[in-house]
Amino acid sequence: MADLDGLAGLVAVVLQGRAADAADALAGAMTLDLPSDAEMKAQIRAQLFPAGDPWHRDGLLFEIICWIVALQKAAPGEVVLEPHTKATQQGLDGLKVAWDEPNRRLTAATIYEYKCTTNARQVFRDKVIKAFRGYYDGKRDSQLIQGAIALLARFNLNAQERANAYSTIVYGRPLLFDAALTVEPGIFDADACIDLFSHYDGLGARPQRSGSTMPLADMRAWFQAFAVLVWAKIDV
Repeated sequence: MADLDGLAGLVAVVLQGRAADAADALAGAMTLDLPSDAEMKAQIRAQLFPAGDPWHRDGLLFEIICWIVALQKAAPGEVVLEPHTKATQQGLDGLKVAWDEPNRRLTAATIYEYKCTTNARQVFRDKVIKAFRGYYDGKRDSQLIQGAIALLARFNLNAQERANAYSTIVYGRPLLFDAALTVEPGIFDADACIDLFSHYDGLGARPQRSGSTMPLADMRAWFQAFAVLVWAKIDV
């Protein structure tokens, strides 16, 4: 993470509900400013420095970081679901749709799971795979379709194109799966990654599934320090 200061600025903007501005800044389309009224500052400060256990805070920050990475990796025609701005929000961790503009059709839907944890293997095995399996087996199609169609709205689909996208998801199943987890220790080699993501092969062919890690020597300490950096961007 060569530019933690820049990352903190992007996360601060997302926490203000301005994910679109963060996306524009990543694309070089604008310079970020961070105006906030007193009430918004108070709300964000409470999120960054919770009175109780900071697990939800750490998870929220990790989700936003993962969204930034997904946005940077997105190709033309791919749209990524904006991240949550509150630790208590529920729903998809992340979703990306790929749209073939010349042929006006949906070609893929990538489902993301982001888990901030000190026990990555157990969480991947017991929670991430279970969540992915729900989508793979069609048990969460209504949630998936709602999210995908909402993202596709920016391509100005007509009624027939929406119906075609619906059919593609339900019957074509062009699903991709992408898991991201925090891991300890700070040096996490290839063999450790292979062990972490074992039993991933029950969800389609290899190109349909991917995994990444954020190695940290001390996960809790890192996110506490990062929260301080984010707050410094807002408290100006």
